[in-house]
Amino acid sequence: MTDPDNANNRRTVAAYEDYARSYAQAVSATPSAGEAEGLRRLAAAVPACGRVLDIGSGPGWEADFLETLGLQVRRTDVTESFLQFQIERGKSAYRFDVLSDEIADTYDGMLMLYVLQHFERGQLDGVLRKLARGLTANGALLLSHFLGEGETWEGDAQDYRFVRWSSQALDERLTQAGFTVEWENFDESASEERPWRRVLARKHG
Repeated sequence: MTDPDNANNRRTVAAYEDYARSYAQAVSATPSAGEAEGLRRLAAAVPACGRVLDIGSGPGWEADFLETLGLQVRRTDVTESFLQFQIERGKSAYRFDVLSDEIADTYDGMLMLYVLQHFERGQLDGVLRKLARGLTANGALLLSHFLGEGETWEGDAQDYRFVRWSSQALDERLTQAGFTVEWENFDESASEERPWRRVLARKHG
């Protein structure tokens, strides 16, 4: 499906504007074991004190963790409520819409967790190519995606767009954009309604 005017994404962002503070309270500020492993692998994949672009930073919990590992993190989000939440915490956070804005600098690494599911299938290739352009040679990308097939609207008001990708389909898109997948892990359990996969990919040098 295509969304030439980004209407589906704007609808999701509007929902987050209302829910951002509740989301920040509902999500643990401490990464899960699987999340922490991915963040440590990203830190190990970039130079010491490397620069990382955090896309869809949300409350900023993952950025906090990366900073404890010695990285310089630029926190960005398209949702104003999340930016204000981080600013109130004493952090610098900047508005960035990866669907429409260009990446103005070059980074050693990028982080995009729990964001990709809000893009339509026809938007993903352009996003991944944009990320590749914004990375240094051999730069690293840590992202997560919602496993499965198909697209749905979720939430009480059906305002959150969820687009699922199989591992094979996403990896094919990453390869086409100039990445090589180096690592993966999963959040799956008998009670997990939303199985997530994390991927560390390296830009071709």
